[in-house]
Amino acid sequence: MKKIILLSLFLFPLCISAQEVQPKITLEKMRLLILPSTASERYEEIADRVTAIVATEATRLGRFEVIDRNHLEAIMGEQALQLSGIINDSDVVEIGKVAAAPEALLVTILNFGQKGVPPEDEEEEDKKDRKKAREAGLLGIIAKGVVDAVIDKELENVERYPNNIQTTLSCEVRKIDLESGQSLDAFSVSIEHTGGNKTASLNKVLNQATWRVSQELRELYLLSSQIVDVRGREVILLLGQNMGLKKGTLFSISSPSTKRTIGEREIIIPGHQVGIVEVTELSQDANRGRILRKWAVIEPGFPAVESTGGILAGGLGIKYGTGSTDMGLEFAGFINPLRRLGGSVFLGLGTLKDSRDDTDFNLRFGGDIYFRLINTIPFSLAASLSLPFNIVFRPDDGEKMGENEHTVNSIMFSPVVGGRFEIMLNSKTDLVATVGYCLTSQMSKWDYSEEDNDGESQSQQAIWENSDAPDIDPTGLYFNIGLRFLIFNAGIGMPSFSDLRNFR
Repeated sequence: MKKIILLSLFLFPLCISAQEVQPKITLEKMRLLILPSTASERYEEIADRVTAIVATEATRLGRFEVIDRNHLEAIMGEQALQLSGIINDSDVVEIGKVAAAPEALLVTILNFGQKGVPPEDEEEEDKKDRKKAREAGLLGIIAKGVVDAVIDKELENVERYPNNIQTTLSCEVRKIDLESGQSLDAFSVSIEHTGGNKTASLNKVLNQATWRVSQELRELYLLSSQIVDVRGREVILLLGQNMGLKKGTLFSISSPSTKRTIGEREIIIPGHQVGIVEVTELSQDANRGRILRKWAVIEPGFPAVESTGGILAGGLGIKYGTGSTDMGLEFAGFINPLRRLGGSVFLGLGTLKDSRDDTDFNLRFGGDIYFRLINTIPFSLAASLSLPFNIVFRPDDGEKMGENEHTVNSIMFSPVVGGRFEIMLNSKTDLVATVGYCLTSQMSKWDYSEEDNDGESQSQQAIWENSDAPDIDPTGLYFNIGLRFLIFNAGIGMPSFSDLRNFR
């Protein structure tokens, strides 16, 4: 038995052979039929508008050859068939065969409605009226209820809030294989907007739906390319303007997939992601890109797949300032984390010392702007400007003065200029350190909030013994060290400038 096992272990590798799989490349546009589904018959008018949006965005993306309604009617006329209104799902396969389209998108409106809702200020007034009615006792409540009932009856068929319309839209776009009639993929879009008249509110909803549809259509037909040449951080990739490619498009680069034969069965083992490339220049059928990040060698022949979700980056750091013994923990979200010009927004918690040598609680928020002077793959050095706002909390001297003690606060603005260092630890983690200097600061007076007799919040000045208010001097050196974490293809990305221009 042992001999048989040893012989099997020796022969098994001989049954396995591996070869590199050529990457799939998007060579032509997808011919696509777009129609409203029969399930949308109840909402035929809005179904036509949403279907038009899907067709327009598919055309604008440049990767689809869209068969529009007018073109389709001409084709159907030649075949002595008719096309009108909403399409039965069972007819779509036959229509696709005539139109020579392999796939179709069926647009289904799941829910649509418009109704007026009371503005927020009117809701507040209603709450005050109810409060007064309660104070007036049972008779006041009954009287108000009778009056409201009469008004409701008179305005039963009248829109009370014609300038504050709430519009809700929920739809589904389903991709169908026209050969088999099977559903291949689907996505849903749900939008709600409140404000304006019916037309204005509907336009807001449709504008938001347009952007969502555009992003989802990219996901339905991702562009696949290939590295042609690599020169330092610059690469040449296939695909260009002919497939609707734009500057700023991101591609995920992977090592080639391999095909292995185990016995009589062939399996494909996908390659590993090795980097991210951003398109910088375009020709008709090729593009030049810049490697934003890589953690392995990138070579000609490596496959590249469009990354529609963008790059999400967040971080956690420890801060220390010498001027006021400022210590704390900061959470940050980064903007353009891998480009030469970037920034971040941050929120921090900590403590600092004031002129009385008391330790005060500090809530810190603001933003950073930085420009990378040296921007290599594993290391970067940048000039930075930090614009933090600090809300400092501490008790006043009310108790010492024979009054109630109050928790008071002051807002302080203390810009910091300095340098920023970034070192790549692995594919998705960086070590980030900053050194800066605070030159000046502005600080508001200490105060606290207190409700008056009407329940309104009023600002009150802090109480200090001998009018000796504590001061804070944050000028001095600041140090921050932390980690930044990256997520690639992080869901639906933000629209590009060209997207925003088209969606205005």
